[in-house]
Amino acid sequence: MFKHICKIIWKQRRANGWIFAELLVVISAVWYMAENMYVDLVTYHSPLGYDITDCWRFKLGDLNEKAPNFVPADQYTSTPTDDLRRLMDQIRLQPEVEGVCVSYYSCPYSHGNSWASIVPLDGDTTIFTQQSFQVRRVSAEYFDLFDVRDKNGDRLSERLKGLYNPIVVSVDMEEKMFHGGDAKGHKVSLSFSDQELTVAGTCRLIRFDEYSRAEPCFYAVMEGPYFNSCVDYFGASGAELCVKMRRPMSKADMDKMLESMGDRLTVNNLNVYGVRAISEFRNDQLSAKNEDMSRSMALMLFLLLNVFFGIVGTFWLRTQGRQGEIGLRVALGSSRFALKRFMYMEGLCLLLFTLPFELIFAVNMIYLDKLDTFRIPLGAGRFLITFGGTYLLMAAMICIGIWFPVRKAVKMNPAEALHYE
Repeated sequence: MFKHICKIIWKQRRANGWIFAELLVVISAVWYMAENMYVDLVTYHSPLGYDITDCWRFKLGDLNEKAPNFVPADQYTSTPTDDLRRLMDQIRLQPEVEGVCVSYYSCPYSHGNSWASIVPLDGDTTIFTQQSFQVRRVSAEYFDLFDVRDKNGDRLSERLKGLYNPIVVSVDMEEKMFHGGDAKGHKVSLSFSDQELTVAGTCRLIRFDEYSRAEPCFYAVMEGPYFNSCVDYFGASGAELCVKMRRPMSKADMDKMLESMGDRLTVNNLNVYGVRAISEFRNDQLSAKNEDMSRSMALMLFLLLNVFFGIVGTFWLRTQGRQGEIGLRVALGSSRFALKRFMYMEGLCLLLFTLPFELIFAVNMIYLDKLDTFRIPLGAGRFLITFGGTYLLMAAMICIGIWFPVRKAVKMNPAEALHYE
């Protein structure tokens, strides 16, 4: 049957040539857009490495000199670190609060962008001498509050107990430093510290947001003297004070809670003057990218709609114009099932003949680096999903275009078919 179909396609090469060219253009466009959409969707739905559910960020500031409760410098009896710790303790006493932590340029969706060099003292130092990695300065409670877990899914807070100057590295950074070995317990040095630090554990891959790929990073845990030095350097009011609530709360609920706390939100000149959900920071940061994603989705749907009507209409008219041939085959004894299969096979063979040309096009696109391989590597699975999915979609459209007219034609009375022919 295949040989017979090839002969018919060749005999009708003038009409089939235009259909063949249309399929080449359409498949190329749909596959390229499917590639981009696949990368965006898979990246968006990949794990972030943390969870911001029910997390809020308290806005910190210093009282103005004209404020009634302002404390002059000569009357201070505590350090900025003491004030910040006391404020955190007072917030923890609230029944609605599950956890409190502080960080510097490390809160999710805060545009934190702090970088530092790290050198493993007993690992591979060749790639670390001239390269910096994102560092997140966080208190130990940060890992429980944002549910940042180790690579095995266990809580990291248990690993930090009893360690002096601990750090936590991401899985991809562990791979860079120790080439698959376990980083726990190894010593490292940082560009901003002369002391040796201990790797307390390895966390899962961490992504900046839903549209970014995971990048090697590490957490410098602020404990003891390091906590004091960070507060002294960056300021207590510059800290990112994050709070996790025990239940979902609205902005009105949070404002009501802050109002009920009253003076407990002020320690000397350090005070909380507002609160904002971290999900709002997320919405602000992703708004432009979400708009781009919506436009891409709309363009993809518009293209698919046009392709659907174009491909279905083309094969509909092509099959409709061969009613006489179909009816004659019925009159000469062809079974209706075999005739339907023959027409479907003919349309799908036209699609199959485009495969070598489309593979050449795909290889050229890969060679010219026109595909997004930065966020997701190009592997066999990704290629089969996008390229194979495109061909399955085209095959479905062709079958839909053939189905109705051939269904009608095979029901034609043999005498009417002969008269029509």
